Amino acid sequence: MEAIVFLLSRIAVLVLLWFFIWMTMRGLRADANAASGLRPVRAAAPAMRARPFQRTQTPHQLLVTAGPLAGSRMNLDNSREVTIGRADDSAFVLDDDYASARHARLLPRDGDWFLEDLDSRNGTFLNGQRVDAPEKLETGMEIRIGRTTLRLQP
Repeated sequence: MEAIVFLLSRIAVLVLLWFFIWMTMRGLRADANAASGLRPVRAAAPAMRARPFQRTQTPHQLLVTAGPLAGSRMNLDNSREVTIGRADDSAFVLDDDYASARHARLLPRDGDWFLEDLDSRNGTFLNGQRVDAPEKLETGMEIRIGRTTLRLQP
């Protein structure tokens, strides 16, 4: 009798272990899909419509929409790299107490602009999401640094 109970308990532990592994893999797959922007495919989606093709525009101007320098603009056409911060040697100097001396930078790569946070204390936000790695910029996106909000214009 004891051998049967012992065998059943071992089987139960193995079933629980495999269930735990299955749930972990499922969670990892969901996180990987969320990070890459993919959504899980659902079987028999009733209203699947193709999105119309939208051409994204490369931003050519940086506009301050909120903060101490509201209304200020900077053209991005002739710039190689744009550093943003409170330091006087920054390409775009912010008068914001919540911005670091060298807070963020805009990098051109293959005709596109990318935003990179320079390990600032309060962080850099792109459309409300904190920037941890270089992010591709498109027209209309908003960058928030401290109390200052910048919008990318065509």
